[in-house]
Amino acid sequence: MVRILLYILLFVPFVGFANAQNASDTGLTLAPVYSDHMVLQRNKPVVIYGKAIGGGQVTVSFLNTTLVTNADGTGKWKAVFPASNQGGPYTISVSAKDKKIVLNDVLIGDVWLCSGQSNMDFQLKDAQTGAEELKKGDFNPNIRLLKFGGLVSTGNVSWDSAALARINRFHFFAESWKTLHTASAASFSAVAYYFGKKITSQENVPIGLIQVALGGSPTESWIDRAILGRDVQFAGMLKNWQNSEQVMEWCRERAAINVAHAKSEQNHPYKPGYNFQAGIAPLTDFPIAGVIWYQGESNVHNVKSHEQLFQMLVKNWREQWGYEFPFYYVQLSSIDRPNWPEFRDSQHQMLTKIPNSGMAVSYDLGDSSNVHPIRKKEIGERLAALALHDVYKKNILFNGPVAKRAVRKNGAIELEFSSGQKLLTKNESPLTGFELVNDAGERRATTAIIRKNKVIIAIPSGEKIKTVLYAYQPFTRANLYNEAGLPASTFSISVQ
Repeated sequence: MVRILLYILLFVPFVGFANAQNASDTGLTLAPVYSDHMVLQRNKPVVIYGKAIGGGQVTVSFLNTTLVTNADGTGKWKAVFPASNQGGPYTISVSAKDKKIVLNDVLIGDVWLCSGQSNMDFQLKDAQTGAEELKKGDFNPNIRLLKFGGLVSTGNVSWDSAALARINRFHFFAESWKTLHTASAASFSAVAYYFGKKITSQENVPIGLIQVALGGSPTESWIDRAILGRDVQFAGMLKNWQNSEQVMEWCRERAAINVAHAKSEQNHPYKPGYNFQAGIAPLTDFPIAGVIWYQGESNVHNVKSHEQLFQMLVKNWREQWGYEFPFYYVQLSSIDRPNWPEFRDSQHQMLTKIPNSGMAVSYDLGDSSNVHPIRKKEIGERLAALALHDVYKKNILFNGPVAKRAVRKNGAIELEFSSGQKLLTKNESPLTGFELVNDAGERRATTAIIRKNKVIIAIPSGEKIKTVLYAYQPFTRANLYNEAGLPASTFSISVQ
């Protein structure tokens, strides 16, 4: 191979990487996202970055091209190669005066960032279909996994001095890429695993799944602290977050237990901005195809606040990466807890506020008493349907029936839907899940039927109805689907 020196790359700063590596490192290192078996994003510039001795020269070779760059005074360096089509396996060679690093079995394909809290972190081995999936062992070699797991438990424990120090250094997420096999799959996100598996069953492209999720983490912990500080609504949260009612009480209580032995100001992964700085910022120079997100349980106490935070998060991440990648999220499941219907409805409404987004419905897979329902296969595949339709241009139904109009007609309310050719219920059971709200704001039970591919809802005698609610109980057995087996979202709609 003839090595051609193309040009000298000057260092381009990138946010957050200083926190991704131990500050005491002076020799050549790569960012934690780089290792054997990794996947690089196709059709985007290939970015390779790390640290070296300040001012030292770094040589990077990839795909018959060699680039040379110098580390800046703090040791940061970056090399950018032209975009490439899918393929591999390839080798990446990185060398400096004191060291050489060679990465093997590198693929180019699509990289999906899989983030959120415990239901994204929920392991395949614990899912309803997990044991059977692992026993079968039919793993696609083109799927690669990178699980950035928390190095310190946020369980009901008080941290020792070493854990407290690590958290304060933002050294919380770490791991390396793995090929897909029984052990790596077992501990990986079940939702993300089934998402990747479904895509590779339909699309012949390597898939890299990067899991950066943490149980209990609130939305605000995944947003750049600087962004929060510039918003009048949330700036106060930053000053004393452990006593702020904007932060869920459970998060504050758990953090207080974790940091009980701290002798000075102490960081925590539930702190606003922490997970962005520790887990997301180190990845923002690494191109991705898009994001799948499962979170909200730690923000359900304040629906309106979450609406602002979630839109802020999506915008923040897209600005950091520099392009509007698809962002697909899971609507919260159903459980017997307050605010969950309103939260699900809010998530549904945000589809109109966040461009290039999609939502997978999950209430029909819920558990009345368990915030961690075990039916994850369906959720992963519903997320995959969104990507297959939008990104991979497959001609498939990608969501359930969507209510378009509610009108009074012949003494009843007639609901029209889009997304699908046929409205149905599973096993042809009676249609359930609809309620009405009268002009006094009172909710009324009602009956509904499917007729000529519309939902017809009876109006109680003497009532003036303003709004139709669907799947609006915290734990619901609402059962409206389309022919693809996809459920209608929780929704509210005004009656015309």
